[in-house]
Amino acid sequence: MTTDRFFGGVDNRLENLQATFGYIAKANPTQSDLWAWLKSNTGAESDSTIQAYVGFLRSIGLLERDEGQFSLTSRGQDYRTTSDRELLFETLVEHVKGFETILQSVSLGHRTDDAIQTQLQEHYPDYQLPVGVIVRHLEWLEVVGAIEQHGDHHVLTAFGQDVVDEYKEGEWVSDTATQTIERSAESEQDGADLSSLRERAERSASTSVSTSVNVREVTEYDRSDDVRAYVLERADGECEGCGEPAPFVNRDGDPYLHAHHVLELSAGGPDSPETVIALCPNCHYRVHHGRDGEAYNRELVYRLSSIEDVPGDEIVSVE
Repeated sequence: MTTDRFFGGVDNRLENLQATFGYIAKANPTQSDLWAWLKSNTGAESDSTIQAYVGFLRSIGLLERDEGQFSLTSRGQDYRTTSDRELLFETLVEHVKGFETILQSVSLGHRTDDAIQTQLQEHYPDYQLPVGVIVRHLEWLEVVGAIEQHGDHHVLTAFGQDVVDEYKEGEWVSDTATQTIERSAESEQDGADLSSLRERAERSASTSVSTSVNVREVTEYDRSDDVRAYVLERADGECEGCGEPAPFVNRDGDPYLHAHHVLELSAGGPDSPETVIALCPNCHYRVHHGRDGEAYNRELVYRLSSIEDVPGDEIVSVE
């Protein structure tokens, strides 16, 4: 479900993508050369953002890297020579879930960010889908010409409607007249539950709190400070899961991020740059406590594979 942007916003993204592909086709650059070119030609600033955006293009099969040099895949070359937005759309759909679902949601009248988020969450209940994920999907759909934004809502273009028409009605999401009723009933129930919880809370409230002592055994692992320092520096102040800036600066003046091991130390996992990712507290707790925690951790493995230029299967194989 994870997607990333590319430089230039919605209006200039394809222009920057074509220019980048032209440079790669001509130069077969190393990472340092490509990073320098992107900073000079696209307004890119953060190495971690460049890493994420280029990694995303690799993950959807448009770029590849061999012996330290970047090149276009056959599909990347096809897009460079044709500028075919439909080809780009097909590439996104093949590698990232949710694009078709959003298009049909819009066709059924769910056109605001919140309404689309609700529909996507209902269709993918095992994923946590914050608005940021929805916005990045919507941006790409606008870039490839499948939707247009009018004020606070989105509408299908002729191309977007053609895509929807290729599928049977209800294949991705159902028309939700009954779901709306169900949600209304759930809201009423939630209100009743909240009221009863409030009553119980008032009955058990106390002006003073007693103390108790619990003694528990805690297993501590000898994590490498050097690995942690490297990972946090690599992140450059941004969560490597969601891509958002660290939520605050700690007392030492550093961006507050957690170092998360994608292979659990308790299960014998390694403590290495290829298996540790910098996460904001929300993403970290999502892994350990979220309903989609295991699925999200798998996504992080493959995000790490693009960050560290190591095949995801190779990361998993070290377990």
